[in-house]
Amino acid sequence: MANNKNYTVEIIEAKGACDTALFKKMASSGDITSSRINDMIDKIVKINGYALCHITAGEKDFDINYYSTNEGIISSGSEVFKNSVLNYIDEDVYVRICKLKTKKGITYKVSPILVNENTGEVE
Repeated sequence: MANNKNYTVEIIEAKGACDTALFKKMASSGDITSSRINDMIDKIVKINGYALCHITAGEKDFDINYYSTNEGIISSGSEVFKNSVLNYIDEDVYVRICKLKTKKGITYKVSPILVNENTGEVE
């Protein structure tokens, strides 16, 4: 658990690039600079780690997830996004970040970029 006088970051689960001493130090120091998921729509990235975190900031309590990519760190609280990332995190693939309309509003997910295994070309 990371602690600062104004907030507390508890890393619930981490994998890959976010399961490192450096990421834990960044969390405890408040040095995680991330892009909002909405700013990354249609970007193609390779996700190389994630951290599911619980943050307490004064009276506020919330969960946020961080995803380490070749384009930097992305943050999102979307369960659909988290589940789609966890579904493909062990694959060696690039993914497109997508925005979806649902009955409850807007949500986000990743969609793998398919590559022809014989030619190496994007399908």
